[in-house]
Order: sequence, then C-alpha cells, then structure tokens
Amino acid sequence: AIQTIIKRGVANGVKRFWIGQDGLLSPPAVSAVIRERGPTWQKAFGAFILTASHNPGGPEEDFGIKYNCENGGPAPEKLTNTIYDNTTTIKDYKMCT
Repeated sequence: AIQTIIKRGVANGVKRFWIGQDGLLSPPAVSAVIRERGPTWQKAFGAFILTASHNPGGPEEDFGIKYNCENGGPAPEKLTNTIYDNTTTIKDYKMCT
C-alpha cells in the first residue's frame, strides 16, 4: 500500500512524504511529527495513517486508513465526511509507473 500511495501522490503533485523506517511509525509518533515538524514550510496539513486499529480494510482486511489534522489529532467527522464525499466524484487518477 505504501508504494501505491507514493506513486499516486507523486503523480498528483505531492511534494513530501514522511515514512517511518520500514514503513512503520506508530499513530502517536505520527501525531507528534505532524505537530512538531520543523519550520513553517515543513509543517504538515495533516497525515493519512494506515493502521490496524481503525476501520480494518485493505487487501486482507489488515489495516484501515485514518486522517489526522494539523494539530496531530483525529480529523473531525465533518472533515472526514467531506473527504469521503470528494472520493465519490473521482473519475480517474494519475499514477507514476
């Protein structure tokens, strides 16, 4: 999943990815990175987190995806509903090969 997310992100203009060693970083560590990352130009708007503890899905139903906001905490339901609504209108997407 990590490779797919990176390929889609790059193809669609994402400039930075923060990935834990071997693709692993605990949700509390992700929250800390979001809140405390360097100068303003390095600050995150938020982060998508692949985690076994939220809404299991994925190819083997072994992980789910959650979004944490710029404060490092879980996104409010209004925001996640907006993100979901936007996904229902996607007609195609770019992908690096």
